Amino acid sequence: MAPRLIITGSTGYIGARLAAMARERGFDVVELGRRPEAKWRIGDEPATSDLEGAAAVIHLAHSWATGAETAEENNINISGTVTLAKAAKAAGVRRFVFASSTSSRREALNVYGRTKFRIEQHLATSPAAPIVRIARIGLVYGGPRTAMFGLMAKLSVLSPLLPMIGLSRKVQPIHLDEVAAGLLALATDENQPPQTFVLAQERPISFAAWLRILRRSQGKGKLHFIPIPLAAALFACRMTKLVPLVPTVDPERVLGLAGAAPMESGESLKLLKLNLADPMTVLSQELGQKSEEPSRSEAGALLRYLGSTPTEAQLQRLSEGLRREGLAPLGLSPTLIKHPRLLALYEPPANRTQHRLAKALYLADLASEPERQRGQKAGLFDAILTIGTDILLLPLRALLARRYR
Repeated sequence: MAPRLIITGSTGYIGARLAAMARERGFDVVELGRRPEAKWRIGDEPATSDLEGAAAVIHLAHSWATGAETAEENNINISGTVTLAKAAKAAGVRRFVFASSTSSRREALNVYGRTKFRIEQHLATSPAAPIVRIARIGLVYGGPRTAMFGLMAKLSVLSPLLPMIGLSRKVQPIHLDEVAAGLLALATDENQPPQTFVLAQERPISFAAWLRILRRSQGKGKLHFIPIPLAAALFACRMTKLVPLVPTVDPERVLGLAGAAPMESGESLKLLKLNLADPMTVLSQELGQKSEEPSRSEAGALLRYLGSTPTEAQLQRLSEGLRREGLAPLGLSPTLIKHPRLLALYEPPANRTQHRLAKALYLADLASEPERQRGQKAGLFDAILTIGTDILLLPLRALLARRYR
């Protein structure tokens, strides 16, 4: 018989992917939540018959129908979660996984973060504590363009000039599939202790860098920012509800970003055997599927810069190589694609092997090699001209190369 798994919030961004992955892995999934056949709502006392025989409960449901004034004791998310956990323990469920957040702190700026912290505190002192495992989840991306990921993806391509707060704040992205895998491991691995786990990238990146990744992965060029104060951002959030065709931004999300602080996740990822992928590589594959033409245009520009007249075979080899290495799209401007000789101004020094443009040019050289005419050697004059140009351009390259790093 397939192990039984109960998931609350299974219609949400994470819940839907988690339920699908659990079924793919052979679990008998029971969804508690908003579906017509699922009568339970957060705050309700669940029927014992719904819980008996389950290997685990993964609790993702969260009610947003609570105001700032109910962030503490009178919040239905707190009482509802503890009620569900206690009922699971009484029904003999072996593990209760609570989906928390890296914004979970007593002094969090947003209600969501403070509420998650209070839930963790109440669970730790409840009779259900021995079966509770807490997952603090970082900035989730990938999959359907909904929730915070969908909003950030839309904002990052609206304009090359974006007003934004918290640009230096550190965020820790994690892909939707990786979150689902981590939650399933917590729910099924009996070796995992009842403690708090952090599901997030080990190395935090700035929020500005994250937005640039989102933009580049959608085939767009450079992104510039206009830093704005928090009060102005909150005012703008209210205005988005009045302006048509502009994504509505919840002030709670802005406050969550303003109070973001990185958490150590290395030990958790090691215990759960999770090796997180590079976000740029994954997003280039997911979001870049519709930007194949811009990627081919960039591939053509790289080849022409190296002196090749691109053939179809070269373009195909290079486009595949750039996508495989997470370099497509590079974000070259239309001017550079039209006049690739200008790339000389941006080409980094030869020792900058981790530079994105340097890696892309290396791949372009490899892609053009099979059709390259043999025996064609540069003369002495050409060599002197090349060396002289490199010396003259060195200061300018050092300044401009960072644009496509």
